[in-house]
Amino acid sequence: MDQIDAGKGNGKGRTRGQGRKDADKQPAVKKPKVIADRIDELVRLHNKASEASEAAKDAVAKAAEDSGYLASAVRKLVTARAGEDFEKKHREVEQQYELFDEVGEG
Repeated sequence: MDQIDAGKGNGKGRTRGQGRKDADKQPAVKKPKVIADRIDELVRLHNKASEASEAAKDAVAKAAEDSGYLASAVRKLVTARAGEDFEKKHREVEQQYELFDEVGEG
């Protein structure tokens, strides 16, 4: 039982996370200055990504509204075209269409 409790907090105070390990499975040396030096750029990129995500969501919704298609269908097409698995997704959609067409509601 002591081994089980050894790595766990007992509810009194904070426990430290294990952190990263190096190639020899030893705890990596932590260098907070690296993060401090880069934090402004990381926050800027995070905010930029959030803004881009929101803009993409709005653009998909507008395209769906203008085209008469469901936003989820447009989003799936955009995601497939943007990725490397377009052909795979295309086959999945064709098979799904075939199943809906052939099997239907029963």
